[in-house]
Order: sequence, then structure tokens, then C-alpha cells
Amino acid sequence: MEKMPENFKGKVYKKSKYLKTAPREWTEKELEYLIEMNEIGFSSKEIAESMDRSEVSVSVKLKRLGKKNNKYEGKHSLEKKEFDIQFLNKIAPQNVLTLVGSTKWYEYKKPIENEIHYKVNSSFGESALKIMAKNFVEDKEFDFIDLDTFASCYDAFDLAIKLAKKGLAITLGELGHKRFKRLDFVERYYQITSLKDFTLDNLILHIQKIGLKNKKNLIVIFKKEWTNVGRVWFKIEPVKVLDVQFKDDSSEQKKIKKIVPSAEVYRPTLFDFMDENGE
Repeated sequence: MEKMPENFKGKVYKKSKYLKTAPREWTEKELEYLIEMNEIGFSSKEIAESMDRSEVSVSVKLKRLGKKNNKYEGKHSLEKKEFDIQFLNKIAPQNVLTLVGSTKWYEYKKPIENEIHYKVNSSFGESALKIMAKNFVEDKEFDFIDLDTFASCYDAFDLAIKLAKKGLAITLGELGHKRFKRLDFVERYYQITSLKDFTLDNLILHIQKIGLKNKKNLIVIFKKEWTNVGRVWFKIEPVKVLDVQFKDDSSEQKKIKKIVPSAEVYRPTLFDFMDENGE
């Protein structure tokens, strides 16, 4: 296979210590070349050698292009759709907010498969956090929120939990960091400091704690892990505060405390209302 023309190549950025090769911007000509060579029948490895890119870079780009054009029907996508349908049937939402990719968001009133409807009420160039903040300021709520992004949507988790009433699904692209043995992101956001602890279950546990801070129990209905990505479907229920009676050694009732079963709920203190000068 011949080499791709040099003038197709985009700008090369500074190499990161976590990447094997220096990242290079994708140009329109490169994308056209990639699609054409793929349709001809060349393998990802052959195309990568021709384009002077890594095989991983080429494979990921082909998958993302396929997803954008409604052609991404790999095992991950098909299984995810099956779980999506089961989950939607279980919680029966009436209105849904879905974030797909990294810059698109969609809002619609009926539960539909989010990977098919790419032209429904779309907004481009907005981050997940801005979208959630906009809806929060407008006092909107949704029965179901689906954060199905390529990269992590962590910054939007808290507001998504606040806005979701019945269910929440999150695709966890941060699991892809494991292949590079990267801990910088999960250490900063999830307080995970070892590859041994870098698991889907620990990411889920952290998200559930965010839920408890918002007085919501995030109950795992489905969870699934594929290569470099995971996804979890939560049913949402309000935290129930129960009256529990405690007795002393003489079996006489002393006091009644309110507790949250199997949950450690954050309670603000005086220090939360002080400024940096302690005033």
C-alpha cells in the first residue's frame, strides 16, 4: 500500500508522556483518505502504516466515524442498545436528556434509542457541564439522563444527578486510561491511586457517593465493561430516612436517631460557610 500524500497531514502537537506517538490533528483530506481506504478493504494496520499513524488511532477514528454516520454496529454498540432498551422499559421515562459524543446534546420527550437520532434538537460546541448548568438554571428535570460520551463526563455528574428523577446511564470512557497505565485522571477525580483499584466497580462506587450527597440512591440495574470503556445504568430512588429506636443495657428507650441505612451522607458544618480567612 502506498504512502498517503504528505500534504494531507495535519498539525503535530507536543508529545505526551502517556502516548507512544505525538498527536496529530485530523484534516478533512485525511478523513476522506481514511474512509476511502477502509471501503476499498485495507486493514487498519495497513492504513495506519500508510498514514504514519498508530493502528489504535486509525481504529478509534473509524469507529467514531461509523457511530456518527449510524454505521457503528460493533459488539459494544449492539449490547449497549439491548441494555438501553431493557432499562428504558423498566423505568418508563416520559422525558429524556441525552449527551452523545463530546459536543452534541439531544432533548426529546419519548424514550428512543439515542444512537439513531442524531438530528433531533441538536446543539453543537457545548460542553456537558454547560448543558447541565443551563438546564439546572432553567429548573428543568428529566426522568432519564444518558451521558454517553467518548471521554469522561465527570464534571457533569453532580448536576446530572440533581436533574435526573428516575434513571441515569453513564458511559465511562476513563477506563481507556488503563491501557496506558494512566492514573493521573482517576487519582484527581476518583481518588484511585493504583491500577489494582482502577476498576469499573470503584468508579461506580464513587458516583454512588455523589448521589448520596444529593440525597439520591443510585441503584445499579445493569453494568457492562468492554475494551477500554464501561457503562452503568442506575435506577434513582430518594434516600429514605428511617426512625430507629436505640436501647441501653437496661433495655430502656433512651433516644431516637435518624439514620440512612448503609449510606454515609455528607452533612455541612460551620466551616462550609466560612471564607478562606475563616470568617
